[in-house]
Amino acid sequence: MPSVQALSKMSAKALENHIEKAGSLPINGVTFTSADAAADYKFEPSENLSGLLTALIESRGVSGTVGLLGSNETAFKLVWDHLDDNYTYYNTNVNDAFIDLGIAYADYLLDGGERLLDVAKFTPDNGDAGTAPQRSQTLHDNILGNFDELSIADKFGAGAGEIFERIEEAGLGALVGVIGDYSDGRGIYSGNEGASATQTVLFDQAFFG
Repeated sequence: MPSVQALSKMSAKALENHIEKAGSLPINGVTFTSADAAADYKFEPSENLSGLLTALIESRGVSGTVGLLGSNETAFKLVWDHLDDNYTYYNTNVNDAFIDLGIAYADYLLDGGERLLDVAKFTPDNGDAGTAPQRSQTLHDNILGNFDELSIADKFGAGAGEIFERIEEAGLGALVGVIGDYSDGRGIYSGNEGASATQTVLFDQAFFG
């Protein structure tokens, strides 16, 4: 198996030839620094695989890429970091990719996968009256937060209906809830100081076990 560094330097043709022969592309030897432990408060892998991930997602989509990389914690973390590095709130392509990542992650959890509890978004305490961080959100909550109905409606506008249909067809409609009722579904736990995790914790216990 080529090293991570060698994979990242392969041409598109060489990469496809390797995948065709190997049938998979497990990534080994990559470690991750959680946002609360990083000097710049950003979640990052130890290797820059941006080029590799761009090529894989373009050819196979997010779900195919996660599967090719092993459908494990490393696969989800690498794809999440890559999408997050290219994220802006109204970037439709990235938002669409995050929906696919959420579907793949929800399926992984329903199949018994472990929750990704690494801190993905972190802002330290700013010296206010409370001593808790201003924000501390896990990958688990960040990924599943993409199913929030109000957020989908805002980000996708007229295209939101297709997103809702995709989620429903994946058997995950409960994550969104009844369309038009913004009080149900899983919702978002932002990790912001003072935010309550009660709704999402109870939902996760009931839905994922």
